Amino acid sequence: MALGGTVHQGCAARGIETEGGRLAAVVTEKGTIRTPAAVLAGGAWASSFCRQHGIRFPQASIRQTALAVSPGDGEFPAALHTAEISMTRRLDGGYTLAISGRGRVDPTAQLLRFAPQFLPMFQRRWRNLALGGLEGIRSGHEGLARWRLDRPTPMERTRILDPAADPAAVALTRRRALELIPELKQRSLTAAWAGYVDSTPDGVPGIGEIARLPGLVLAAGFSGHGFGIGPGAGHLIADLVSGAVPLFDPRPYHPDRFRSSARGKVADF
Repeated sequence: MALGGTVHQGCAARGIETEGGRLAAVVTEKGTIRTPAAVLAGGAWASSFCRQHGIRFPQASIRQTALAVSPGDGEFPAALHTAEISMTRRLDGGYTLAISGRGRVDPTAQLLRFAPQFLPMFQRRWRNLALGGLEGIRSGHEGLARWRLDRPTPMERTRILDPAADPAAVALTRRRALELIPELKQRSLTAAWAGYVDSTPDGVPGIGEIARLPGLVLAAGFSGHGFGIGPGAGHLIADLVSGAVPLFDPRPYHPDRFRSSARGKVADF
C-alpha cells in the first residue's frame, strides 16, 4: 500500500475481460479493474472460476475437520506430528488437534468430472478418505454452472466456505489424542470446525501463467501445503507476475502438466 497498491475487502471477483486474446480487466461486484495481469488464487473456487473461461483445472476439495482443547496442566510439545494425530499449541495454552490427511470427499458434479485423474490418489489414501454428503453441493464451489458478469455469482451467495465439522472425525481425533497423551483427558473440547483443502491429482499446486489466456497466473490446488510453502510460493508468483527472473524453476508447478494426464481419459464437459 505504501507503493500505491489498494486493498478491496468484501469484493467478489466475478470474471475477467480480454482484449486481443489476453487478459485486460478483472470484473468485480463493485466495478471493473483494468489490468494486464492478475493472479487467480481462488482456493477451492479456482476450478469453477477457470471453467467460466474454458480453462480445465482438475481440482477436488477434501473436507477436513480439526478441534481445539482448553488450556490446562501438563507440559506437552509445542508441536507434535505422528501418523495417528497432530497437535499444535495455541496462543491461550490450549491445543489444536487433527488427523493429517483424513477427511471426506463430497460427491459433486466437479468431483465426477475429474474423478479419473483423482482415482490413483484416492486409492492410495483410501484409509483416510471417506465419502461425504451434501456439504459440497450446498457450498456451491464445485458446481458446473456458468455465471454472468452482470449478476451475482455463487461466490457472492457463499462469501465464506464454512462446512460443518464431521462428528465422527472429532470423536476419532480426540480418542487418538488421549491414547497418545492420556493427560489431555483433563482438557475440555472448546471448538470444532472444518474446511476445504483444494487438492490436485498429484498433491502439488498449480502455479503458472495460463497459456491460452496470457496475463492470468493461476495459483491454486495447494493440497494442504499452503502455510508451509506460502513464502516461497508467494515469491515465485510475484516473480511470474512482475516478469522478474523466478526464484526457482517454475516449470514443475505449471498447471499444463495436468493436460497430458487427462488426455484420452476424461471427456471435458
